[in-house]
Parts: sequence; structure tokens; C-alpha cells
Amino acid sequence: MFLAVAIVGGGYLLSIGMRPLHAPANAKSSQLTAADLGTDVPSFGVGPMLRIVQLTHVNGHVEAIEPFTRQRLATLTPEEAEKVKDKPYAVQSYGYGADVRKTLSLTFDDGPDGKVTPELLDALKANGIHATFFMQGRNIILHPDIVRRMVAEGHTIASHSIYHPNLGAVPRWRETFELVVTERVIRAITGYTTTLWRMPYDDGSGIGTSQDQLEALLRAQRIGYAHATYDFDTLDWQHATDPRATAADISLPDLSSDNNFTVLMHDAGGPNRERGIEYITKRLVPEAKKYGYTFTSMAESNPVIGPVNAPAAVPRADRAALFTLTAVNTWPTRIMVVMFGLTVLLTIVFGGLNAILAVGRFRRRRKVVWPDAAQMDLPVSVLLAAYNEAPVIERTIRTVLASRFPITEVLVVDDGSTDGTGGIIATLAAQDPRVRLVSQPNAGKSQALNNGLTLAQGEIIVTLDADTIVTEDTVGNLVRHFANDPDGTLGGVAGVVRVGNRGTNLLTRWQALEYLTQIGLDRSAQDAIEGISIIPGACAAWRKSAIASAGGYATDNLAEDCDLALTLHELGWRVAQDDEAYAFTEAPESVDDLLKQRVRWTYGTMQAMWKHRGLLFNPKHPGLGWYVLPNYLLSLLIPLVFIPFTTLMAVLSLDREGPRIALTFFAIFVGVQLLFVVLSIRMMHEDWAHLWMVPIYRLMYEPLRAYLLYASVFAAWKGTKVRWNKLERTGSMDADRGSAPAGRPSWAGASS
Repeated sequence: MFLAVAIVGGGYLLSIGMRPLHAPANAKSSQLTAADLGTDVPSFGVGPMLRIVQLTHVNGHVEAIEPFTRQRLATLTPEEAEKVKDKPYAVQSYGYGADVRKTLSLTFDDGPDGKVTPELLDALKANGIHATFFMQGRNIILHPDIVRRMVAEGHTIASHSIYHPNLGAVPRWRETFELVVTERVIRAITGYTTTLWRMPYDDGSGIGTSQDQLEALLRAQRIGYAHATYDFDTLDWQHATDPRATAADISLPDLSSDNNFTVLMHDAGGPNRERGIEYITKRLVPEAKKYGYTFTSMAESNPVIGPVNAPAAVPRADRAALFTLTAVNTWPTRIMVVMFGLTVLLTIVFGGLNAILAVGRFRRRRKVVWPDAAQMDLPVSVLLAAYNEAPVIERTIRTVLASRFPITEVLVVDDGSTDGTGGIIATLAAQDPRVRLVSQPNAGKSQALNNGLTLAQGEIIVTLDADTIVTEDTVGNLVRHFANDPDGTLGGVAGVVRVGNRGTNLLTRWQALEYLTQIGLDRSAQDAIEGISIIPGACAAWRKSAIASAGGYATDNLAEDCDLALTLHELGWRVAQDDEAYAFTEAPESVDDLLKQRVRWTYGTMQAMWKHRGLLFNPKHPGLGWYVLPNYLLSLLIPLVFIPFTTLMAVLSLDREGPRIALTFFAIFVGVQLLFVVLSIRMMHEDWAHLWMVPIYRLMYEPLRAYLLYASVFAAWKGTKVRWNKLERTGSMDADRGSAPAGRPSWAGASS
């Protein structure tokens, strides 16, 4: 809806914003630019108004001519003629009436502000002062009632552009748009036109040596706008930014000079603008009265500029400009607040439910009494698929062989490795008869696992990745669940995979935190409602008959572990998780490797979810079908649809409102996740050092998720076959990996 309004309305706004409202019908020299004026443009005259004039010599006099209408403006005095010499163009300062003496014209830039400007108007009204307000269009639309009040109380209203850009440095159409749309908005709100403007970043010098200022001045003059500068700068904005400054630090004009003064101040655009009000009421007004000064608006002290706020009809184009500019400037923030709010709400709701489920499960699990070794007479085969795993395979096998639980065999299927992996396995097999090597031509991981299953001797199959380090209790902790399964319906058990090379860099620490929260909260909650959707191949145990009933590992899916887990659910098998079956895996250490891995995971999981879509809202699987899968589906669809929209809204909101809203929601996200991470650390007995990664995790999570979703959807749309993209093994592992956290009980006869 918003995008349609933004596109249509934005196009219409641009079209009407390009139609000048006051350009003289007889305007000439439309191609005149600052470059034509040269770099040393002279100036002459007195007054707070500026314009470019063309100089001509007539009968010994120098005449100032309006370059676009050819109107004669003034004859230069001999002193002024001497100053401009033979230059073709000059900058003229003008404006104060011939009989105007000792006036103070207060002008305020950047407003209106919802808090400061009403207080300022109260102060001006109390002192009988009319002022001139140079307003930004983006602030006008936020406070239309304040603008109407200005007009009602006799103040002059004028333009300061919409967004305060350096107008001389932007294209010509942009300056026209900024001025015309601002006036249309003012006219739509008040019923008054304005031909007065002040350029953003006007330095008040009146010299006109800046090419940007000259260009901006020429463009606006061409389309009928009169530029107002100032002749005294209070520098109130500078003092307002100093927390130690007060109104007494804002300087006063030299009132003893009897000169007219147009004073520059600000009622918005920065902090502590209230100091300007105090400066006016307690310093400037008393001093001005002492010296006999009169306060006027610019229109009152500069009659030459005419009725700058004349009543005008309000055409539909003005109302359309007001509506569209309001939508473009206010809707993004409102929409972003709503969308971020909903995201926070969903995070809290689903995260909170997961936390409640996980904590309840954790407390129940602590009361479970597991069988001791004598009661666990189950033959166990440890199955690994290996392809070019020479740097890591020996280390993995040796940690498995060191298990306390009596393993029947370690069956390793070498999937056509070319780096000597098979030789390493053969050497280990010669040293320990439990190690068996099976070699096959390269056919992929799923095929290697299926080949191993047909040869495995154990009733329970423990699967590990070739780079995985396990503790001496890992296998026993997985198997104990089958010993506590009297009805034989348990099909698979998921272990706890941790990042073994967490200390390598920031990326591996990020992944370590991700593993912790996804296993400690999300998968624990799924276990509580019998809805585990993924059993990680890096550390899992399976009943061999359950895998056989599922037809083995799917060879057409990149997430074979997710596919198998969902198949077991469909066939009526139960799936569980053990919290002390630790496995330490080598996580990607570079962004490229991480993206390859995650695209494969995301794509494969999407494949599995689509294949098993019959589980969604299936009454036979309430936990999985009514909570886990819908939650996962929402986590895919909501970002997929709304990430571009949310990103656009966030960019527009940041441009209009600054980072305050985004930082507020970021802080909320970080705070919520900190609570969840604390729970995960407590339940999983993990390292508290994970906490400092939470802010970094949030910064990386959304961009990564967006990339993965769109990369996967694009691959599916193209029909691309995403390959395995197995990462190169480095053997990197932290020194303290391979042992259970201190204080955790072993499997033999322990309670957990």
C-alpha cells in the first residue's frame, strides 16, 4: 500500500514540484549560471536581501539590471560604481526602506519545532514582536497548527527548503523542487503564498564569492524567489550545543550604532534552543528598548520585497503536495515503529514461549535417573562419512575411541578422497580393530552414510562429522536415551554441537553464540513438545531400524539430517535431545565459507520443509505441526516479504528522524536477547563470555538472514542445484575443546 502511494504520489509530487509558481513570463537568460559570473563577483549596496544584477554603462552611469526580466533596478552611486569597476555582474544587497531606522528584525531558521516554537511564539506575543520564520518543509508538515498560528499572529513565514541541502551543489531540478514544494505546502496549510526564502548554509557574508551560493541564488531568482540573508549572526546554535553555555553567552548586536539589524537565530535543528528565548526576553528586548529600537518582521522593515505572504487560492496540487510530502516524511517512521514493534513482540512472544518450555524441560530433566553401564547392553556403531578429511580425521576417530561407553565399531566411509584420508583411516584400523574402513567412489555424503548403514553392526547408530571432537561421555549420553525407551519408539537423539574453534575470530564467536541459543532454547523447547525438526548430523544417535523405515538418508536434499528427522516424525518415531552429549565442530572462519555453508543449510531446510509440508498443522503432531513449523515458516516468509520494505522504511526514517528510533529498537532487541542468552548459558553450562557478543550478533544476524533467504529463493527459482560446497578443513580447534564443562556429571548412573 505504502509503496504504491509512494511511487504514484512521489511521481506526482515531483511533477508539480517542477512547475515554478512565480517565474516571470518575460524571463530571459535562462542558461545563466554561476560559472558565467566568474570567481570574483563584486558586491555593493546595503540591506538583508541579496540578488544577482547585470551591470550596464549608460551615459557615464552604471545601471543594475535584473538579468532574467531586464528590469532596471537601480543606478549605482559613484562609490558603488568604483567598487564594481567593469565587471558584468555583481551581488546587490538591498531591502531596508529609505526611512527605516533602528529596527531589529528577528529571523528564525530550521523550524518549526513542536516544543520550542510555541514557547517562542508566546514570548514574542508577550513582547509585541513580529518575526520572520524560515521553515523547513519536513518540519512544516509535522506542525501545521504552529504555522497557522504564526500567520494569525502577524509573523512573516518563508521557505528554508524541504530537507536543508546545499542547494547550489544539487541539480537545478532539485532546487526548484525544494522551493516550490515548500511553498505549496505552506499555501495548502495557511492559504498564503510566500516569495521569500533563505538558502541553507548561507554564510551571511553577502559577498557572493561562493560558487555554490551564487548558483543557488541565481536559480531561485530565475523562478521568482527573493533571497533573505542577515547582517547579524547570534551564533545561538553554537552556544546551544555547549552544555556549559547559557543565554548570557549569546552576543548582542552593536545597538549603539543606530544601524538596522536583521538577526539570525534558530528555533529548531539542535539542542537547547530554549536558550534563545531567554536571550530574547531577558537580554535583547531590554537592551533594544534602552537604545530606542523597534522590532519588525522583514516584510515590515523591507517594503521593497512587497507582500511576501499574500493571500492565495489553494489548488488541488497544493493539497496533493501536502498529502504526499506528509506521507513520505511521516509514514516511514510510523510504519517502521509498527513493524519493529511487531518484530519485538514476536521475538518476545516466541522467544518467551521457547524460554518457558526450555526451562520447564530443564527442571524435569534434572530429575531423570539414567541407567548405569550394566543396564545399557546396546551395540553401538559410530558412523562417519569422510571426503578429503586428512587434517582432522585422525583426531576425530581417536576422540571416539576414547569414549567410556563400549563402542562396537567406528565405521568410516571414505567417499573417494584424494588427499590420503583413506590411508590415515587404514593406519588407525590396523591399530584398533574397532575401526573399519569402507571405500567408495565419490557419490556424496548421503550415499556414503547409506552405504555405511548397510554394513553397520550396531543396533544404535551414532553419526558424527569428520571434523567433530567428542568427549569421553558423548556417545554414552546419546545412547542412554534408548536404554530409557521401553516401548522402542525413540528414533533419534540430537546432541549438543558447539563451535570448537570459537576463539579464532569474531565470526566464529558469533557462530558459537548462535549454536548456544538455537540449541539451548529453541531446540530444547522443541524437545519439550516433541517437535525437534533437525537432528544435527555432526552429533546424533539413531535407532537403525528407524533409519531403515525411513528408507535411509535422502540423496536429493542438502539438509539430509533435517529431512530424516521430519521423516521419522511422519512415521511415528519420537525424537529427543541430550544436553550433555557434547560435540565440538570446526566452524567456518571466513565470510565466504560461512555464506557457502549457510546457503546450503537454508536451501536444504527449505527443501525438507516443502517435502514434508503435510506435517504443517497436522493434528497427529501438535508440537511440530502447530508450533515449530509455523514458527519456522513465519521466520522465512516475514523477512522474505518485508525485509526490502523494512529496509526502505528504516533508511527513510533515519534520514528524517535520525538514528534515535532505530537505536531504541536495537537496544530492546539486545536486551531481550541478553535475557535469553543468560538462560541458555545457565541451562547449557556454557561460558558467560558469550554475553559480550550479543550486540554484535544482532548487527550481523539480520543482514545475514536476508542474504541467505534471498540467495536460497533465487537458487530455487532458477532451478539451480546447490552443491554440497564442503568446506576445506584446517584442523583449527581451541585448546580447551574436547572435554565436558567442569562440574557436569558423566553418563554412568548420573542424574541430569
